[in-house]
Amino acid sequence: VFFHSFLNTSAEIMQFADRSFFRDWWNAPNLEVFWKTWNLPVHRWCVRHVYKPMLATGFSKSVAMSSVFLLSALLHEYLISVPLRMFHLGVALGMLAQIPLVHLSRCLEQKFGARIGNMMVWGSLIIGQPLIIMMYYHDYVIQNYGQQIESWIESETCQC
Repeated sequence: VFFHSFLNTSAEIMQFADRSFFRDWWNAPNLEVFWKTWNLPVHRWCVRHVYKPMLATGFSKSVAMSSVFLLSALLHEYLISVPLRMFHLGVALGMLAQIPLVHLSRCLEQKFGARIGNMMVWGSLIIGQPLIIMMYYHDYVIQNYGQQIESWIESETCQC
């Protein structure tokens, strides 16, 4: 509720007419539908400025979709790497892993039904994103507090 209210308040302040920020992504039958419904302004921008121009110049749908994911992966990596002052590629690889998972979830949906595809969407959300966050947290702690942790461990171990 707070997120939705924040988006609508921001849209009102900026006089943004289209108030459709997301659809029911939580019911997505596969990852392709999830990526099309969870962030509509970003999805529409990517379709308008990357996907359709690539199709118009003769690229295949698969190449255009992969290019959108690559652009998104690089932007997400940048948004994480700059504040943490570390370059890790975890977010980028996680985003790029979505490309084969989109195809796999679509096949699973066709073979076993929408419920299995939705389970894959939720599995990706529950396992993938927290795993990447934990990897970044681990590396951030080691990079910034590694020496302190190491010296603390040495001081606490028994010198028998």
